[in-house]
Amino acid sequence: MAIFHRALARRLSLAPPRLFGRVGGVRFSSGASEVPKPTQLQMRRLFITSAVPFVAFGIVDQSVLLYAGDAIDNTLGVTLGLPTMAAAAMGQVVSDTCGVAFGGTIEAAALKLGLPLPGLTDAQQRLGSVKRTSTLGGVCGVILGCFIGMGNLLIIDLKAAERAKKEKELAKIMKTVMEDGRAALECDRATLWAVEEDCNELWSTFASGVDGSLRIPKSESSIAGWVACNNQMVNIPDVTKDDRWARKTNSDYEIKSMLCAPVVVEDKVVAVIQLLNKLNPQGKTVIFDGPDERALKMMAGHTAMFMSQLS
Repeated sequence: MAIFHRALARRLSLAPPRLFGRVGGVRFSSGASEVPKPTQLQMRRLFITSAVPFVAFGIVDQSVLLYAGDAIDNTLGVTLGLPTMAAAAMGQVVSDTCGVAFGGTIEAAALKLGLPLPGLTDAQQRLGSVKRTSTLGGVCGVILGCFIGMGNLLIIDLKAAERAKKEKELAKIMKTVMEDGRAALECDRATLWAVEEDCNELWSTFASGVDGSLRIPKSESSIAGWVACNNQMVNIPDVTKDDRWARKTNSDYEIKSMLCAPVVVEDKVVAVIQLLNKLNPQGKTVIFDGPDERALKMMAGHTAMFMSQLS
């Protein structure tokens, strides 16, 4: 019986324990010693050697997740309209793949640090206290690594994807509202200026008769800027006689009459609708009248409802 237990202990790489039993009413002992308890120094070394590789794992995992998720959010997220959480989930796939691919490299690099090994026997490594210490070291290491990896948040522009998605949705609203509004109010050109508070500017990606993105300062130096600052509609029969009008382009397009109205969401001006050159049935420029003002105010209200869904 004792020979059997010693053979089993050698097979399991365990120090043979002292076993007691009774055979035929006679008490016997195997004579084997118990597994020696690891010292405090061994446990500290075990904790450190378990934690260090997982610190690196946490840094790599968190960094890849953030950069991959941000890249996906700024590309596929904007193009396909994916929510940010979906982009983060796809970034996690990339992060886990990198963890599997470079796991061996990280472990090899950790070994090259020359950290003192705990020097545990195979039997000691099977002790519950040793397993708990190793697990605790890994958990603490990966948490620390993840927090260090979160430092990348200070570098990444977290609002870039949000701005891109908002601009894409606004472009649709600009095009739809302005095409229909220009036809309904029978004017020559129409522009929807979105207010960007961070830059203190008004911008538009769609203006009838103009290609490309436009930006003007949000100030009283322009008529649209004045409307955004004062939250008031303006109807100008002749812009050339208005002090707020300043031509800054070399275009041959002549502007005469103008009608501007603010788009207000929760008592805040978020955009300005600008109509240029009211046309009569003969195609000549005339001034905007009262019905035009009421129609534009209604258009601004509908636009506000669309834009409120983007905030």
